[in-house]
Amino acid sequence: MKNIIKLLFSFLIFSVLMIATVVAQPLVIMHTNDTHSQIDPYSYKDDVNVGGYLRREAAIREVRAENPYTLLLDAGDFSQGTPYFNFFKGYMEVRLMNAMHYDAATLGNHEFDNGCAALAARLKTADFPVVCANYQFANKKLAKVIKPYVVIERGGHKIGIFGLGVNLDGYIAPQIVREVTYLDPVETARKMVAELKAQNCDLIVCLSHLGVDTMTKDNDIVIARQVPEIDVIVGGHTHEELKEPIVVGNTRVCQMTNRGKCFGVLTIQN
Repeated sequence: MKNIIKLLFSFLIFSVLMIATVVAQPLVIMHTNDTHSQIDPYSYKDDVNVGGYLRREAAIREVRAENPYTLLLDAGDFSQGTPYFNFFKGYMEVRLMNAMHYDAATLGNHEFDNGCAALAARLKTADFPVVCANYQFANKKLAKVIKPYVVIERGGHKIGIFGLGVNLDGYIAPQIVREVTYLDPVETARKMVAELKAQNCDLIVCLSHLGVDTMTKDNDIVIARQVPEIDVIVGGHTHEELKEPIVVGNTRVCQMTNRGKCFGVLTIQN
């Protein structure tokens, strides 16, 4: 009996050590925003032959090959901006994001350019969850496909990811705006943090399309200050190229330019 107890005790110690080893693994978050249907490489002003989905996919593969635990996230406006969107109605972008194995994305204002019914139809083809917590949709099909948050377990982390969208007034046609109710992003973020903490998430990520323009009422800096329990805000909308995250308390705010010129890489260490 003593031998059995010793074996069980040894097994428990070994199990705890294994769990500790898993928890200690770094997590690499790759992130994009405002890629705007830029499928091909492009040149603009000082940017010569940059971007393109094939180049991005190759770079993502390299990061994944070097890091066993990664996330690939998008902060919205992956639609609209080139003839690819006009001809293929946004389906090509989703298909290519599927091929790159995105883990989650949120909505930008341009996702709504063809209306809520069209958006619901093409997001049904996505292999990745699309999250947005501060919109309520009149379109039942869109309400079904958009989730407020998703929880992903990777490398010993339990990661809660929720989305926040920009106020759509002035960005899309009024008849489409009427189908979407905009909820206060600060209050929504607080509710999401409480829900994700209740699910024992140890890392909370907000995918935001509010932007970092501090002249606007709702922006990522305000969210970081008002909801300090958020660990990382992966942002978009204002097309900022933040070579280093903006640090607000313990929250890191990230954003990486537009049109897929490059993507951000953030390593989370325990």
